Amino acid sequence: MSSFSDTDAWALSGDRDFAHWDGRDWHTFPAPEGASKIEAMTAVGPSDVWAVGRRGAPPAGKNFVTRIQHWDGVSWSIIPSPDIRGRYAALWGVAAFAPDDAWAVGCDGHAALVEHWDGESWSRVTVPVPGAGIHSLLNAISGRSSRDIWAIGTYENPTPTPNSLFALHYDGVAWRAVPMDQVADHTDGLYASPWSVVAVGANDAWMVGYTIGTGQRGGTLTEHWDGERWRIVPSPFDDPSSTPTSSGSLFKVTARAPNDVWAGGSTYTVDDDHPTGRNGALLLHWDGVRWTQDTTAPTTGDRNGISGISTTLGGHVIWATNRGDPELLRHS
Repeated sequence: MSSFSDTDAWALSGDRDFAHWDGRDWHTFPAPEGASKIEAMTAVGPSDVWAVGRRGAPPAGKNFVTRIQHWDGVSWSIIPSPDIRGRYAALWGVAAFAPDDAWAVGCDGHAALVEHWDGESWSRVTVPVPGAGIHSLLNAISGRSSRDIWAIGTYENPTPTPNSLFALHYDGVAWRAVPMDQVADHTDGLYASPWSVVAVGANDAWMVGYTIGTGQRGGTLTEHWDGERWRIVPSPFDDPSSTPTSSGSLFKVTARAPNDVWAGGSTYTVDDDHPTGRNGALLLHWDGVRWTQDTTAPTTGDRNGISGISTTLGGHVIWATNRGDPELLRHS
């Protein structure tokens, strides 16, 4: 989901349609015919919203390609995107700064994919990607301004070494690769999956995701940019071995201020009451010093998980989408 202000937010309605908050109510707007699975949204203004993702392509059930949609204040429409011929091409993140300046990231089926909107068309942009060129992708993108943009992803290493985290930064002129902290025991099979990034200030950005390895449950992953380097920061559920019956994963992050950052995801717990496991909504809050778990979300049932979370810098309202009951959460 995506928030432009406290009175202007967008979320998915079902698998493909859209829901809009106007400050009083939520209203549903249909996706255009031939729409696709949406992976990310961003709002430049009330009449300028982008949604990116993927749609199925031949052979049926065995391929997909990128898809971009745009809201012009009246309706959603499909906007042509560059012809990516690799199999399993998709866009996973999008950020926009002006009517003629938007960026989308993903994978062309083999390598990290970056596309730019100049007000007339989308085009592919070549970016530096570290590693041996085996496989790479970008999962998310966020910018404080058009001259301070972060994208995060992974690149594959020769076996048996797992994939490695990496970041790209755009300064308004060019993209450059920036190293990230790798998880402990990385060479022993533990790998990281970055899912979301938020740029808060010039020396302040957060990435969230999770770690997992062969025979292990996932653990939360939070990494911070302090102006000099990316560093892993401790978070609840980041060590599955310390809580043998519970694990956690993070999927989205948003911020109202440097000391007011929120991350959403899910927990997985096995106990006597839930021998086959239960999924709970996971909300973590950064207060400028540490991450703590917020347990006040009024969810019910055993199949919850935060799939989207959004607010604005200086805003009051935080919206979160939940895979369970209720489907939408509000915090202010």
